Amino acid sequence: VGCPSSLNTYTYNSKQYCRRSVDEGCSSVYFDSLGNEIKEVCGMIEAYQFGSPDAFYASSSQTIDGPYIDGISITQGSPRQHIWSYVVGIRNLAKSATNQCPCSSGGSGTASPPSFVGGDYYCDT
Repeated sequence: VGCPSSLNTYTYNSKQYCRRSVDEGCSSVYFDSLGNEIKEVCGMIEAYQFGSPDAFYASSSQTIDGPYIDGISITQGSPRQHIWSYVVGIRNLAKSATNQCPCSSGGSGTASPPSFVGGDYYCDT
């Protein structure tokens, strides 16, 4: 089983993973619906955080085509429409509240999701 062409293959402890091919910014994977209308999206993502995840704070751009989260977003269509995002924030005890999940305790200064995301996300540390 290989990775989609826009992702790199990474092997760790004899297990194969797909990871984005850039160090910063966005990396996209396109799945063709072959002309079929999409009524439901199902899948599984096994994700690992690296470094200092910033939840919604990292977004210098609040557009759907820019880096608006630290995590994984599922979008569809052209122009893109947001379906759902898995967002990763820094741990709750961090000194800076700006890069925590909006629901974190003590996260009074957390950044809010962009309007096009709304409540269609899950944020975790």
